Amino acid sequence: MLRAFHAALRNSPVNTKNQAVKERAQGVVLKVLTNFKSSEIEQAVQSLDRNGVDLLMKYIYKGFEKPTENSSAVLLQWHEKDLIVYAFV
Repeated sequence: MLRAFHAALRNSPVNTKNQAVKERAQGVVLKVLTNFKSSEIEQAVQSLDRNGVDLLMKYIYKGFEKPTENSSAVLLQWHEKDLIVYAFV
């Protein structure tokens, strides 16, 4: 799961203006995030550098804009861990 997490963030289309590509990437990241076990979230966030932590937070906020079933609860867990790690990176 950690490999999928890193791949989803590493292949993020941050420089594209194509909205369909951005939405597809958001869907992939959200799917990866919601498939993590709660106990693995902190380790995943800690494996990121500062840019990765920042990018993850952007995806979390985008996920809050378009919630799916149970995604808000999962995203809140990611948000909590991301804020903690962000303070120390």
